Amino acid sequence: MTSLPYMQLYVSDYLADTAHLTAQQHGAYMLLLMNYWQRGKALDNSNERLSHVARLSPEEWADAKPTLEEFFIVEDNVWTHARVEDDLAKIREKSVKASFAGRRSVVARGLNERSTDAEQSLNYKEEDKEEDKDISKKELFVDFWNVYPLKVGKGAAQKAFDKAIRTTDAEIIIRGALRYKSDPNRVQAYTAHASTWLNAQRWLDEALPQRNLSPAEIKEKELQEARIKSEREKEQAAQWFREQEELKRNAVPPPAELRELLRKSFTK
Repeated sequence: MTSLPYMQLYVSDYLADTAHLTAQQHGAYMLLLMNYWQRGKALDNSNERLSHVARLSPEEWADAKPTLEEFFIVEDNVWTHARVEDDLAKIREKSVKASFAGRRSVVARGLNERSTDAEQSLNYKEEDKEEDKDISKKELFVDFWNVYPLKVGKGAAQKAFDKAIRTTDAEIIIRGALRYKSDPNRVQAYTAHASTWLNAQRWLDEALPQRNLSPAEIKEKELQEARIKSEREKEQAAQWFREQEELKRNAVPPPAELRELLRKSFTK
């Protein structure tokens, strides 16, 4: 996946979650997030690799790691960040939609305008049409491969994909792969190879069954719930203050006689 031009930063959430970090830990955390975003995939669970990305010495990384890994789901060989994965999934879905829109416009024009009688070149043959179809299939497979969560067995996956799109629209398959990738109950260690997933027509599957969360996932879920609750309470408080200000603006002052009577009663 090519690097993305920008990364979303939810400033209020970031500051709320990272208030306990030192300046050095802030820098390291941001570098990890940026590397994650630029590469479009989870971080390798290697102290040497992570310390290099965070620009920390091995000793500094050893001190910072216990604090920083609280923001990630550490599972087998990768560090996964829930919010970054959600944002990447949205970007990939937009990319796939744009790609399909472009391809469909080409299909609507007949895949290649050279095939019209008026413009067809004398050198354009039936073999060229087949080549155009092969290129289109390869491009569709690239779209699928970019969103599928496990990059293993690419050759077998391409054969299975070519077979699958004979009977099912490629967009349906790719949307199914996106759902599978984004399913919160999917465990990376048990993710099916793409060829297995395709041959079993698993784009038709329902969501995966609920599973027990790991301690890191429980903590991440609690942090997300706390953020949502905090935002809701802030909005409720802001709404209450707005209502009070509105009441003050619309309040009718008491008559002068009553104000004078009250003044006298309090000054006695």
